[in-house]
Amino acid sequence: MTRKKKPLPPYKRIQVTDSDGWTHISRSHAKTTSNKHVCSSPKKLLPSLVPTGQTLLDLRNTHSHYRSQWLTSPCHRALEDLLRNDLPPSLPIDRCIVLGLGSLSNGRRSSWWELVFLETLHQNLFRPSPHQRETPEQGKRQGPAMYAQDPVFNDLDGAFLEHLGYTVVSDPRAFDLITASTMLFAPHLEVEVYARSLGKAKPRLCVGTAMEECLDRVNFSPNNNHEREMENEIFHAYRDATVSRRLPEFDRDPWTLFTCLYWTKPVDE
Repeated sequence: MTRKKKPLPPYKRIQVTDSDGWTHISRSHAKTTSNKHVCSSPKKLLPSLVPTGQTLLDLRNTHSHYRSQWLTSPCHRALEDLLRNDLPPSLPIDRCIVLGLGSLSNGRRSSWWELVFLETLHQNLFRPSPHQRETPEQGKRQGPAMYAQDPVFNDLDGAFLEHLGYTVVSDPRAFDLITASTMLFAPHLEVEVYARSLGKAKPRLCVGTAMEECLDRVNFSPNNNHEREMENEIFHAYRDATVSRRLPEFDRDPWTLFTCLYWTKPVDE
């Protein structure tokens, strides 16, 4: 069996102004660029400091602000169209695992955009059938168990995510929770961390950096040649086992660039 697949169409040159006012110009597959869609080797990360005076209510208000902007964006509408038209009608998923979201109390604005994107994904995948009556108890929490892991989470981040229904776990527990029935949300992880998240099992659904970007830039890994080859094997295997769609472009933050939605092919395909 050959690994060679028909390549994705080439990326176009895109200019995006993010929430901080910075303009990003991205081009695909230029190996000398400094794009950050695949990160270099992980460093020892510590919990982020909570800004003085920040409270859980502040995070809830910030969440509402980002969510209201996201729900009126063209990217949100395009995502719902993608989920409705391209994704199989039923994907058996028993857990959602979020890796590397970043601190919401003292982190990137991209973390908030990723969170509200994930909520739309979750709501579309796990909303009840139109013919199914929803009890008040079911309405409180639809869908599979949800876990979040990032070494930079502080106590306030943990309290807020738990308020949303996530169980916050310490590194490296989340990797042990990934199974073939997992929805994995892991965009722009370090190469070796991304490979580790896909190496134990092939998640049923994954939002992550495009495999082509990882294969082009696997030399960022600090590991030796044998370990790099193993990372390459993992990326090849997951790409061959899945169907993919690029995420819609988002005009307020560049995080969706070089990011794909993957889901596993039927076993008989």
